[in-house]
Parts: sequence; C-alpha cells; structure tokens
Amino acid sequence: MTAENAQPVKPLYIVTGSTDSLGSTITRRLAEQGKALLLASRNIVKAQQYAAELRAATKNDDIQCLQLDLSSFDLVKDFVGRLKGLQRPVGALINNAGTLPRHSSISPDGYEHCVQVNFLSTALLSMLVRPLMIEGGRIIMSTSISRRWVSLPYEFPAVSHFTQIGAYAQSKLALTLFSIYLSTTLKTSRISVNCVNPGVIKSGMLALNKWADRVADYLVKPLPNVEGGVVPTLRALESTDTGFIFEGRTKQVKMSSVLNNRELFIKLCNDTMRILKKHLPAK
Repeated sequence: MTAENAQPVKPLYIVTGSTDSLGSTITRRLAEQGKALLLASRNIVKAQQYAAELRAATKNDDIQCLQLDLSSFDLVKDFVGRLKGLQRPVGALINNAGTLPRHSSISPDGYEHCVQVNFLSTALLSMLVRPLMIEGGRIIMSTSISRRWVSLPYEFPAVSHFTQIGAYAQSKLALTLFSIYLSTTLKTSRISVNCVNPGVIKSGMLALNKWADRVADYLVKPLPNVEGGVVPTLRALESTDTGFIFEGRTKQVKMSSVLNNRELFIKLCNDTMRILKKHLPAK
C-alpha cells in the first residue's frame, strides 16, 4: 500500500476498568461503533480474553490491551510509558475504574487505597495522557450520587476516619471538584473534561457490609440494567461541551453546581497539584 493510499491511524479510546460490568459494556458499545480500543485493566488476562471475544463478535480488529493498576503513582506512570510505546494518538480517556473496599488499607504512596485509586491516580493518569490526545479529545470521569452525602475534611486527601461509603463518596466528590479545575485549564487545549454519573447499577461495585448487601439487592431490583448505565458516558463522548455532569438519557448539569465551598475547592486543587507535580514531567 502506498503512502497516498494508507489509511489514517484511528485515535485510541482508552477504557479503564474495562472488564467490569459497566466497563465491559462501554467497550462493547464502542467496539460496535468501530472505535480503536485500548482495554486498560488490572487483570490483563481477563482483558485479553474479553478483547478476543470483542474482535470475534464485532469484526473490529483494532482492539488491544495494556495492564493498568491504579494503586500507586509508579504503576500509573509505567502504564503511560507503555502507552507512549504504542505510538498512537488518543481520542478519549474514559476513567471508569474504581474501587469500593470494605476495609481500610494504605497505598504505597501513603494514601487510603480508595482515595488513591478513585481520585489521585485517576487524576494523574488523566494529566499524563492529555499530551497524547488529539485536538478535541475527551476525558471522562466517573462520579457517583454518593458525593452529595459527604463533605471533604480539611486534611483531605488524608482520611482520618475510614468508613466504606464515606471514603468512596469523598473520593468521588474530590474527583468531581478536581474535574472543574481540569476542564478550565484544558479548555485552551481543546480537550473536554466531563463527569458521568451512571447511577446505581447492579454490579460488583455495589457491595457493602452484610446487612447493607440485602438493602442494596432490594434497591437495585427496579433500576435500569447496565446498558442504561453506559448512556451518560456515550452522551459525554458525543458532546462538544466541557465542564458538565451527564446523567441518564437527558440530564446535563454544570460541574460547578457541586461547588459549595470555594476556599476548600482551591485548597483541594492546590494540594492535589502539589502531590501530582512530583510525578509529572518537568516543563
């Protein structure tokens, strides 16, 4: 094939947590659209098996995998290094991966594991991938309705008193607030940053303690299935807007609507950037 006839390289659509119930549905829908996909997953064997299934089912051969572990900054940087080695432009980064651990544990970087995975490492990944993105690229952050029930303590991202839902909700609130900062700073680069709220869906993430498991089972029975949960993500990928939270099939609100304490917001952004700058390339 001559250079004149060569097909342009499609930009990659990266989906983190690509083998969980929500992530696997997102990747399937994008594969059906013919998108070039990169399945970023902690369980690389499971991701490779799913990628093979997608190629066979959708006849889309442009699907590959890279292992991604968000439990430490070094592992995030390792992933981005291997991503650069692919020498492919990035069209979208869909930050779907998350964790809701039952018990407290501290990451190698010294933060609550839940906060590291859901917030700090996700923020670092987004900032490291941004230079690889095409003009008009999309960064999607997965938020949660649970953010409405909490506030951030002054010492955050440190967590002095761990509760399963509390740490999870605080990590999602912090990610939503930091997305306001990213959407503002990246606007001049023509990179959009939006949040999506998939709603409460029946998945492995919805696993609390023994008594709450029964309540959760009762609550999710009347709710839409996982297919409905991916709708906000697909809407955000198609939108040219930035700085919004997408919910359901039609709802779209400004991310700034969650900003109730400007002083705390500024502190969160400053503290987060102070942490992340140690892991970002020097300008």
